[in-house]
Amino acid sequence: MVDVLERIREAEAQAEQIKADARRQADEIVAQARHAASALIEEAKRAAREEATKLIAAEEAKAIKEAEEIRRQGAQQAAQLQEEAQAKLPSAVELLFKHVVTRL
Repeated sequence: MVDVLERIREAEAQAEQIKADARRQADEIVAQARHAASALIEEAKRAAREEATKLIAAEEAKAIKEAEEIRRQGAQQAAQLQEEAQAKLPSAVELLFKHVVTRL
């Protein structure tokens, strides 16, 4: 009977050891999973920042090109208006001269 009780105690001790080992392994697995998840989150954040930087740079380049085109068109329109004004200047001077002369 003592032998049976001793074997039961040994089996209980082994069961406790197996449970403790299982808990330790489960804790390790959870810790590794948390570490892996944290690394994945950091990598995703880094990739998102990198992508955002690229998008911002692309949009800035696009805005610069658009601004240059607007400036070019504005300069072209200003030059055209100046040419038109220069072409109309002799007629305007003549009209003004006639107006002044007829009033005297």
